[in-house]
Amino acid sequence: MTKQFAIKVAYLGKNYQGFQRQAESIKTIEKSIFEALIELEIINNFSEARYSSAGRTDRGVNAISQVITFNSLREEVYLEELNTILPNDIYAWAIAEVKESFNARRDALLRTYRFYHYHFDENFKLMKKALKKLEGTHDFAKLCKKADILPSGIEKSTVLNLETAKLNKRDNILEFEFTSRSFLWNQIRKMVSVILAIGSGKYTLEIIDEVLNPQSLEPKGGIKPVPPEGLVLYDVYYKDLKFTTLAKKASFQDGIHEKLNSYSSTSAVLELMKSSLLK
Repeated sequence: MTKQFAIKVAYLGKNYQGFQRQAESIKTIEKSIFEALIELEIINNFSEARYSSAGRTDRGVNAISQVITFNSLREEVYLEELNTILPNDIYAWAIAEVKESFNARRDALLRTYRFYHYHFDENFKLMKKALKKLEGTHDFAKLCKKADILPSGIEKSTVLNLETAKLNKRDNILEFEFTSRSFLWNQIRKMVSVILAIGSGKYTLEIIDEVLNPQSLEPKGGIKPVPPEGLVLYDVYYKDLKFTTLAKKASFQDGIHEKLNSYSSTSAVLELMKSSLLK
């Protein structure tokens, strides 16, 4: 007898060509997860596994709580065992047994993404005002990549309800947070791009009204998305679903500490250059 499981997965997207599996030769996070599940004889293949995921993050995008679900050939799935097979920048950290009908994408009530950006001298209060204008139901056609197509082949509606758009500051880092049931392709990265442009004085607050108006012209040159490396799929929310969290996180912790040390050293050097050369 098979069982359906949902697993929360964290990953660093830097070394992958996105989350979703593509051609066999292309390195993706999903491909690495499948290979580990097959090696442990938890699934036979993709088509038989009743597999789904909460989101399809792009190349370079990270996650703390990506959710995947699959039909397991085994009665029990042990995350400690799975993590010994996964690369050290992908980590399964919570698990729940779910109904066979559960779908990680369709059953998600809300998704929260965060974006992190170094705070130079952007106007913090003005950016918070601009974010408030993005909240609610709007047509985000000018704030997404064109031709966002659903799996069925139908073009996705660009009218969405953005539940919350927040901004916090941690030392010199800006933390943007967006929550909605779903997002369009590149929507978050383009929203952040506009907000940062307002904060730096390139645009005024009125640009928000313009980009949310389907009848208005796009800003000259369009809106380029910010780089993907600062974006994190932070959480996905479901009704009445409780996960059991893995107690020991040593394998991922070692990998995080190694990367933190490397990035902190680079950050310190860049801070020195900024203070010395950009006075």
